[in-house]
Amino acid sequence: MRLRPIFFAAFAAVAVAAWSAQAQTASDVARDHFEAALDQNCPQKQLQLLSARDLRDGLEEYTEGLSPDEHERVAKAETDRCSTGDSGAACVNMADIQAADDVGRIDDLSLSICGFFLRCRDQGDCDYAR
Repeated sequence: MRLRPIFFAAFAAVAVAAWSAQAQTASDVARDHFEAALDQNCPQKQLQLLSARDLRDGLEEYTEGLSPDEHERVAKAETDRCSTGDSGAACVNMADIQAADDVGRIDDLSLSICGFFLRCRDQGDCDYAR
């Protein structure tokens, strides 16, 4: 029995698991930054209760106002992170949030979302400002 293939297979499995944990951590950190910015900028609105679909609307509004370079960066993040057909709005939302966090624009993003919605009363029960 050869140990080399088993060693490399085990090493590859550990490397993939470590990469997955690191990617998960980056998303969690970006989401935490976003929710903290919402708490700071419009705490009374309770926008952490937005549904994925409603948040998608607000994020699309935000990304439309970005420069062409920034818009391209967000589109690439969405494609890289959510290339499967069944990824859904939550995946694309996290790609946008993480892209904003990566370039230090999470506060701008949260202010945009604060202006796009009036308030949330319960999970997914939110009113648009426009």
